[in-house]
Amino acid sequence: MELETGEDGAGRAPLSAELAYAAADPFAVTMTFYCDGDEVTRWRLDRQQLAEGCRYPVGEGDVRIAPAPAPGAARGTRVRVELLGTPGPAGRDRAVLYAATADVTAFLATAHAVVPPGEERVCLDDLVSRLVREASPVSPEASSPQVSSPEVSFPEATPTFPVEDHLPR
Repeated sequence: MELETGEDGAGRAPLSAELAYAAADPFAVTMTFYCDGDEVTRWRLDRQQLAEGCRYPVGEGDVRIAPAPAPGAARGTRVRVELLGTPGPAGRDRAVLYAATADVTAFLATAHAVVPPGEERVCLDDLVSRLVREASPVSPEASSPQVSSPEVSFPEATPTFPVEDHLPR
């Protein structure tokens, strides 16, 4: 990927990133950024929004995705991902990233093979139990018994896909 540098968007710097998908969280894609081999930050994106953003502009909140041209190339050869951070005393952090559309669509094809769009399933009892455990200041051993819920199975595959820049600069 490339990270937009400067206010006018003229400069770009390479950024190592990895996209990952887990069937256990079927609606999300995780984008992890690395600097010198160390994880810098991780964002969870909506899988459908990422797919749609390869074709047309989507998003009004903290994540905005749209097709973009590579320098000297046609519109749609790259995907522009704008991430807006939490507002703080110095204002709101913002990052604009670019990835080759071919890389993103290849990753999404792999994710769609694991759980096809429209076939995503989440067990609400398990989700609520997990959220309660995460929000509770009480240790898991002292919590109330788990509610039994119907089994929902997902394929165990968890594909990851490094995003690399294969386009000429």
